[in-house]
Amino acid sequence: MSKKHRRRKKKKWHDRVDGDCCCIVGEVFDGPCFVATAAHGDAAAEPVRTLRSYRDQRLARSYPGRVFTKVYYRYGRYGARFLRAFPVFKPVVRLALRPLVAYARTRIR
Repeated sequence: MSKKHRRRKKKKWHDRVDGDCCCIVGEVFDGPCFVATAAHGDAAAEPVRTLRSYRDQRLARSYPGRVFTKVYYRYGRYGARFLRAFPVFKPVVRLALRPLVAYARTRIR
């Protein structure tokens, strides 16, 4: 079969968006909240700031919290890419994040 007639591989959902979305992370505790930022569309949104504060004030202080953050930063970017590829799911994710944000508000200073 010649090169002209080769079938193209269908792109997966995580390959449909550009790689420079909200998914670049430098240090573990300096990166964005991928999924919350993608769901709310703004890194300065109040729920995103609340989750960041919770991460910095509570999760960063315990070993399980640091492990969770590390795992989230490794795989959370795929959730953010999914939300960019399929924005119809953003309201669902915002609704799912509400209890977490409410809990985080009670635990931060």
